[in-house]
Amino acid sequence: MLPRPSARTLLAPLFLSFALLALAGCKPGADASATGGDAAAAAPAQADALLADPRVGDLWAAELSHFSGGEFGDGAETTETVYGLMKVVEVTPEQVVLVTETGAWPKKQGAINDLRGDLASISWDEGEKIPLKREEVAVLAGQGKILETRRLAQ
Repeated sequence: MLPRPSARTLLAPLFLSFALLALAGCKPGADASATGGDAAAAAPAQADALLADPRVGDLWAAELSHFSGGEFGDGAETTETVYGLMKVVEVTPEQVVLVTETGAWPKKQGAINDLRGDLASISWDEGEKIPLKREEVAVLAGQGKILETRRLAQ
């Protein structure tokens, strides 16, 4: 008679399989459809379309501290990484020019909430123009520097 295997012995291959599946889904550039993509995958696809064809007036929720040379904070406390909105003010075949909002959030969700909101209280820093090469935009989105996009009805 063979010894009865322990639960640990039986479950180890199962846990390994789940771990490998989880890692495959977290790989940079992983295809959402290959990991059973869902409705959440539709938001990045929409953002990709807007970033591939930017237009004046488009809004981007982004990591402002990556793009802007300005300092964000209340004077007493400056936060290293902040998030907020950027607005496309010029588009050429080579570049996209943006301005940032004057406020910022310490967490990504603040910028995303602003982007999805009514925008009535948003003011723009027209003094700092941020030029980006068009080929950089998709890379920055892939790095998580651009979080979401919105095109207002024109």
